[in-house]
Amino acid sequence: MTMFKEVKAFSGFSVNDIPVSKEFYSKTLGLETSETMGQLVLHIAGGGTVFVYAKPNHVPATYTVLNFPVENLEEAMDALSKDGVQFIIYKEKDFETDNKGVFHGGGPKIAWFKDPSGNILSVLEKE
Repeated sequence: MTMFKEVKAFSGFSVNDIPVSKEFYSKTLGLETSETMGQLVLHIAGGGTVFVYAKPNHVPATYTVLNFPVENLEEAMDALSKDGVQFIIYKEKDFETDNKGVFHGGGPKIAWFKDPSGNILSVLEKE
């Protein structure tokens, strides 16, 4: 089936407040944003988009909805922390981050944080 081969697909997730989300994604994370039909569009590098829509009964995703690969994880975390981002500290039986929120358990170094609606995002160091 080649029906979707040339279709520019996009991902999406819900939030509970579009204006607050727009402020976070544009000001705190520095993404270009636009609005369509009262909803938010995130413009990511490479020409991709992510559709962010308001949902009255929004429940935050319990998984990572958006990943941001960076050259230097520590520098990115420091910059985000200065803008008020708090990283998630995991101390679970089979999954643990260090006290700063960095996971070192295989694969790239990665740290997770939440958007204002509680959705989980990550910043990870390119390998």
